[in-house]
Amino acid sequence: MVAVLAGASVVAVGAQPREGAVELGTILARAGEKVADYFARAQSLICVETVRLQPLNSGLTADGFARVVESELRLSWDPLLDSVQPVEAKTLRQVLTVNGHLPRKNDYDNCTTPEQNASETQPLSMLLPEQRRDYVFSLARPQKIDGRVVLVVDYRLTTPVAVEVSEVEGNEDCISYNVEGGVRGRIWLDPDTHEVLRLDQGLSGLVEVPMPRRIARRANVEPHLTLERMDTSIRFKPITFTDPEETLVLPVSSTQLRITRGSGQPRLRTVTEYASYRRFLTGARVLPQ
Repeated sequence: MVAVLAGASVVAVGAQPREGAVELGTILARAGEKVADYFARAQSLICVETVRLQPLNSGLTADGFARVVESELRLSWDPLLDSVQPVEAKTLRQVLTVNGHLPRKNDYDNCTTPEQNASETQPLSMLLPEQRRDYVFSLARPQKIDGRVVLVVDYRLTTPVAVEVSEVEGNEDCISYNVEGGVRGRIWLDPDTHEVLRLDQGLSGLVEVPMPRRIARRANVEPHLTLERMDTSIRFKPITFTDPEETLVLPVSSTQLRITRGSGQPRLRTVTEYASYRRFLTGARVLPQ
């Protein structure tokens, strides 16, 4: 249900497969099966997303008040296996409140991801078979999460960096941009179930974000922004439902640090919590004539 954010790869080419390579391929296949199962089940789930956007000073401590955006999220996934487009899952968002009140159309501080993005690609889509070919994976040393040893897989997206930029309608001081490619990260997996327990992602290098042409013509406006950092960490934990009883490993929190040269808000920490999960089940029965 989380958006930030959301690959894979052939482990060995040409030479005889090593034991570690075979193990990694098995781990990725099992993890991909778990993600597909998660997407299928999560389509009947709705949760509340609470995002706190905190501007930071040069020492990365709070600078002013945070902006709090509360939204309702649900998952959308249509696995069309014969599609020429990669199979992805998206998170659909409906903003409910901003700083405790209803969203305001003339709010000039609404240059935030929750308010401008009605949908986002699920980061776990990278583990689906159709996505893994765009990534290189490697096994890292096992580590601990909550006192338990877990599997760790590093990854790198091989597709080149592409940036889409547009103006925000109704707010001439805002732009919306989406960065594809140029990321690397780490996945923590349950060694028994191969479910994702944590996902980290960051930029592989600096990324230039060009200004839309109309904005770039203004005086004292740089022709581009430069993303220095965009580090994201997502945590997943078991959530239990009743009637009938079922336990799913779902996202519970996400933290992002973004540092941007040339921006009116150069440093921003975004802390997201996912709570109040609700499950909707449907059924059918045959009635006698």
